[in-house]
Amino acid sequence: SALVPGDMIGVVAPASNIDEKALKSGTKNLQRLGYEPVFLESILSREIYFAGSAERRAKELHAMFDNDDLRAVLCARGGYGSNHVLPLLDIKKLKKKPKIFVGYSDITTLLTWFVDNGLVAFHGPMVTKDFARVGGWDEDAWEAVMQGQACVMEFGPDSSVETMITG
Repeated sequence: SALVPGDMIGVVAPASNIDEKALKSGTKNLQRLGYEPVFLESILSREIYFAGSAERRAKELHAMFDNDDLRAVLCARGGYGSNHVLPLLDIKKLKKKPKIFVGYSDITTLLTWFVDNGLVAFHGPMVTKDFARVGGWDEDAWEAVMQGQACVMEFGPDSSVETMITG
């Protein structure tokens, strides 16, 4: 179902480690949009260039999906490492309490796996990369997509965008 202001959103780091300052900035912007972001203290874990061990990252995903108060799970960032989490995830457990899942870059591994297994996933903005900076995401498009509305993008005649296939 749709994500609306007031909903709680879980923030996870299933790949590379994250910057605490960027996490605070990104969650502050999510709060400004009316959401209530939550994350585990372990999100700031570091193991080489990962956000902690693969086990920690899988446990974090399971915990967020198991949380009845959350409506969506947003990735903090991409980077190498999400593929190491896949063998540790229990799809039956995740499907018991499905959530909207959002990310991109290396997170595409998880997005594809989630969709292939019947969960809802969006290729979209991440907390420490996009929501952390001014203009890092398109607010109108975010709200339209998350609320299940049509997302229309207008490109004027001066745009460099070209139609590849009409329709």
